[in-house]
Amino acid sequence: MGTLFELTAYYASSPGSTVTACTPASGDSLSVRTFNVANPAFVQSFDREGVTKGVYRLRSPRLHDNVKGIHLAASETPTLFALPPYNNQTLYPQDTLIIETSGEVSGYDVVGLGIYYTNLPGSGARLHSWSDISGIIQYIDTVEVAVTGPATPTAWVDTVITTTDNLLRANTDYAVLGYTVDTALGLVAVKGADTSNFRIGGPGKILANQTSDYFVRQSNSSGRPCIPVFNSANQNNTYVSVIDAGASVSSNVTLILACLSQNLAPASF
Repeated sequence: MGTLFELTAYYASSPGSTVTACTPASGDSLSVRTFNVANPAFVQSFDREGVTKGVYRLRSPRLHDNVKGIHLAASETPTLFALPPYNNQTLYPQDTLIIETSGEVSGYDVVGLGIYYTNLPGSGARLHSWSDISGIIQYIDTVEVAVTGPATPTAWVDTVITTTDNLLRANTDYAVLGYTVDTALGLVAVKGADTSNFRIGGPGKILANQTSDYFVRQSNSSGRPCIPVFNSANQNNTYVSVIDAGASVSSNVTLILACLSQNLAPASF
């Protein structure tokens, strides 16, 4: 089945105290993808980055209400698990979402939305549960990727994972357990052939204990396969994607990998 845990980004310029509609980052959309309602989609994550504290919200006539919807106020930036991953908020195909934020008075706020599709037509993302990989971990490996955000904030930048390190074993499956950053970023994701070229990720928090097992936590909390797996044969077409509210932000993103003793077939949900 075509499971997918897709991370998309949105931004608002200098909203101040006014709750302002966000614009999708280039390549992203406010529309939920088309899928069969027999195989539901869920809000998996919902986070915000801004220089100042503010609110952010997700609403639609198809959600609880179209006045405030899912409304969060947090001084943490970027937020992490502000919306619990076991929330089970369902979404509807082709629904146009409204994402809004407030806070920054002279710059940008960035909001990230993770949507889990249990069977998205055309998706072949290799996602697994902890139980699929825990018994076949041969080594723990780390891959550091030096990234620099764009000169224009709120745009995604993709950096190939072999940019800094290139020591993966040939024709071997690696599970991405999580990641760390040494400078905070709005959002961090992995993207490549094994994710069907969709971005799968979360907030760029600087506290390693909060993100080093990010995908394992998402999977264990929600009961859905959320751990991306890629084969080293695809390493030159596998990327770390970042987006930030600031311009030209440099950070070292370290992927926490489990080198697997056998290659895995796609998981079923």
